[in-house]
Amino acid sequence: MQKFFFIAASTFALAACQTMGGLTVKDYTAKSGQRVMAGQAEPRAEYDCQKIAQEKQDWGLKGNMDKVAANERVTAVAVDTAPSKGANYAYIMAPAQFGIGALNVNAFSDAQVAYYKCNKLPAASKS
Repeated sequence: MQKFFFIAASTFALAACQTMGGLTVKDYTAKSGQRVMAGQAEPRAEYDCQKIAQEKQDWGLKGNMDKVAANERVTAVAVDTAPSKGANYAYIMAPAQFGIGALNVNAFSDAQVAYYKCNKLPAASKS
């Protein structure tokens, strides 16, 4: 019985995290004019995507102090880079926050961006 509750709670937590991550995915327009979806969630299976590349993006020490600005900067670079890689979806992975006491062990880690070519992206949002 305890095993059932653990599995149910784990499934619920995973679903909640995936839903919240999906809320951060938005439509952007690259400098080239191409539509690119980007955010902190992997593309959904129904988008029919193939991973093209993954690379580091500078997060910097300032990124740990102002996460919002760092995330916006990394997203902007990823959106403008995606078309040159043949991608139309960018999955932004900010460095994890892991500390010992008040010391952030990952303070100097970089963000990662995975680029995908998706065949079935949803229609662009009208915002």
